[in-house]
Amino acid sequence: MGDRSDSSGARHELSPSALIPNAAEPRADIFAMKYRRLASIPLAASIVITTLFAGSAVASELGEPVDYDLVFPVEGKHHFSDTFWAGRSHGFHEGQDVLADKMTPVVAVADGVVRLVNWTTDDAMNPDRCCSLVIEHDDGWESWYIHLDNDTTGTDDGRGWGIKRAITPGVRVKAGQHIAWVGDSGNAENVAPQLHFELHDPSGTVVNPYKALVAAGGNDVGTGPRDPLIGGARTLRRGTAGYDVRVLQRALNDLGYSVGGVDGSFGPKTEQSVVSFQRKLGLAADGVVGRTTKTAIGGVQFTDTSGDVLSVGSRGDDVRHVQQNLNKEGFSVGSADGIFGPKTLQGVISFQKARRLWVDGLVGPNTRKALGLTRS
Repeated sequence: MGDRSDSSGARHELSPSALIPNAAEPRADIFAMKYRRLASIPLAASIVITTLFAGSAVASELGEPVDYDLVFPVEGKHHFSDTFWAGRSHGFHEGQDVLADKMTPVVAVADGVVRLVNWTTDDAMNPDRCCSLVIEHDDGWESWYIHLDNDTTGTDDGRGWGIKRAITPGVRVKAGQHIAWVGDSGNAENVAPQLHFELHDPSGTVVNPYKALVAAGGNDVGTGPRDPLIGGARTLRRGTAGYDVRVLQRALNDLGYSVGGVDGSFGPKTEQSVVSFQRKLGLAADGVVGRTTKTAIGGVQFTDTSGDVLSVGSRGDDVRHVQQNLNKEGFSVGSADGIFGPKTLQGVISFQKARRLWVDGLVGPNTRKALGLTRS
């Protein structure tokens, strides 16, 4: 199986198939594999797994932030920010994207065994689906490495093999061992080269490895952890479960819309609390938490100690001027009484959407400017 040279004089040979099309990332197959392990585990076995890996801090919810001891997966210049829960064409992002130049080495984050190469255990290794790896760690966790390079050196031809020659299904690897190279395969062909990295707990749950990557010395250029609710792209409704639902439940409880126990599962009580919140804020009371409801929750939760940003609960002439101008622009908030309440929040959100501003329900410098206002 051809690959780049293991020596310092890097070269990039053709893959066995000689010509590999730029295949899209097999999302349906990926989602099926993510949950196949979990679905196949009977209750008794799941109890055993929880016991066996109790020391490994098994996560219980989709997207739960975890502290997990690992080696950073990219060996070289790179940067990343927390992109778990961010919007993607297929829904929302379940991993972290580490951006780096092509041919930047990718290393195993932990000791383990290569379980899948290009989504198969077959020795032929699916060359038409190059290039990705799944490694099962000795403690039962898994790391996934996606968008590995599939081009010959200096090209974007899709004819390369960006996985080390020795990395095949069933092979043992050590933490820090060079296993592949950063690339742009799959649905990353038209974006910057990157490693899409995922971490799965022993039950198969996809967790958020952001904290673990930061602790491992990764070059985080973001603003810290993403808020899974306000910054998350997933629409929440009855039947959904995960860490973002847990954050929603905590927010609703804090705002006085009790959901009872916080369990990360969107059930009837959570739905009813959402409906009550939506009615109070004058939103469509459908019990579904999409962008508008998330924005409203963020606006109600927001507190500004500087006095530069107006939010729900703000009072005074500044609020009155905002209300007057919103009414003038056709975004009715009722009487300009100087109190930033639910109607004003809804008016601000509608105005921001219409003017293509950042929709957060807050009146900061950009929204003031769009309304033709300056600080009084």
